[in-house]
Amino acid sequence: MRDNSFPVKGDGVIVTGAARGIGAATVANLVAEGIFVIAADAKSDLLGESLSVIDPAGKMTIAVTADVTKEEDCQKIAEAAAAQGIRIKGLVNNAAVGAFNMSVEKTTYDEWQRIISINLTSIYLMSKYALPLIRKAGGGAIINISSIHAFATSTAVAPYAAAKGGVLALTRTMALDLAPDNIRVISIHPGATNTPMLHEHAAREGKTLAELGFPTSENAIGRIAEPEEVADVVTFALSRGASFITGSSITPDGGILAKF
Repeated sequence: MRDNSFPVKGDGVIVTGAARGIGAATVANLVAEGIFVIAADAKSDLLGESLSVIDPAGKMTIAVTADVTKEEDCQKIAEAAAAQGIRIKGLVNNAAVGAFNMSVEKTTYDEWQRIISINLTSIYLMSKYALPLIRKAGGGAIINISSIHAFATSTAVAPYAAAKGGVLALTRTMALDLAPDNIRVISIHPGATNTPMLHEHAAREGKTLAELGFPTSENAIGRIAEPEEVADVVTFALSRGASFITGSSITPDGGILAKF
């Protein structure tokens, strides 16, 4: 795997949930390294705005409006990647949705299905259709964005925690299945991150992030990360520097799992 399982300048990487937050920051990192990005998101306007800032000339990215819970849309993303005529060496499964105030009893069946579909099933679908491209390129890496909730969780996030735990297990079995093809698979488990999803939760609760229990000091254990801090870890996981890492989890959580 040492020389085949990572993208280099001129290669392509697919990023889902690319319109904002960790996804947009990851796109920016990859473009800065000369890697072409197939950027997918259901929010076409936001995606276009982000890419116009990251790649004003439009030479290093292509936008694909897609709902990654739909099989035909995942196929469409893979087809758009294949149409670029370059090696597709990576996939970042970043698309996700939060779930708050949802215990098992309070979560409707439709809510459960929606959250599992976005946070877990989409990884299966995107990987299924991107893998032939990565295999054809001689190998590469798939990065699955999970959460610290895969390891330690809290009240009233039942479908979210279930999905993120599933991402961890799925990553491990994918890594075993794909090792013969020089394809690495890694899960990333961020703690709280300064994304619109977190701010939308705070707004719904009518509280500040500090009132919700998130420390604000830069050196506080468990502080909120900036999207760029997590994106740097994603970029590393894709890179040659991580060529000996597969089937593993990386946890950029500001130390929160280290304490009671």
